[in-house]
Amino acid sequence: MNLTQLVNRKPLPDPWSEGEKIPWNDPEFSARMLEHHLTQEHDMASRRLTIIDKQCTWINKQTKPHSKILDLACGPGLYSERLTQRGHKLTGIDFGPASIKHAKEQAKEKGLDITYKLEDIRTADYGTDNDLVLFIYGEFNVFKTSDIKQILAKAHKSLTQGGKLIIEPNRYETIKNEGNSPPSWYSTQGGLFSPKPHICLMENFWHPEQNTATNRYIIIDAATGEATLHASSMIAYTRDDYKTLLTEAGFTDIEFYESLTGEEIEEQKHLEVVVAHKK
Repeated sequence: MNLTQLVNRKPLPDPWSEGEKIPWNDPEFSARMLEHHLTQEHDMASRRLTIIDKQCTWINKQTKPHSKILDLACGPGLYSERLTQRGHKLTGIDFGPASIKHAKEQAKEKGLDITYKLEDIRTADYGTDNDLVLFIYGEFNVFKTSDIKQILAKAHKSLTQGGKLIIEPNRYETIKNEGNSPPSWYSTQGGLFSPKPHICLMENFWHPEQNTATNRYIIIDAATGEATLHASSMIAYTRDDYKTLLTEAGFTDIEFYESLTGEEIEEQKHLEVVVAHKK
């Protein structure tokens, strides 16, 4: 993308037209993202371990002892590790190569029997006889509705009778507000999108007809002036929408919680938790 193309970019991109997600599965991007997953300075990629410990205590109470648990979009395995240490049998799926590599290394180092798969959850095999399926930290909203219906159907099919699904999606207003937020930019000597000095220009768009927010990231290399475009979109759902999606997938007894501890937490107010059952 040259500067002329940048100036002549589409004023309002269609959702997913410029990319489905930022490049989580690119090896170099994934390695840089892993640093954000593991840092204890913020909760932007993965949460700090003190928070994860509290959440795993709550998750542990939602299922029976020695459950078989599937962790979708598991990242570097921070939840899978802690739930395994509580006596459960974990399988984690993620398509970030650095995260899965780190998760496997940690499991081996700590002597934990965890199965990690480097796969896209849209096409991965979820196995059978799961007692609990986890799909947390806002990842639910980044998929097109057709994909999320497929994910929910596979999760339902993989569960035992009486099993549970726990999702942690973004709240409707969270995504709407993000789509309506003003453009911004920053400069850095190296960051998530590039290890080289660059400028990041960010634009956000809200599509009210589709209840979708699109984030556009334009990375301009400081040395060459070359611009690289990344974009991602998220769908905003109401609680009624979540109930409809889950009911259509076969789930019942749908419950809403303020967080993965069951209580309202100021730092996590942009997310909510939904628990659904297979009967």
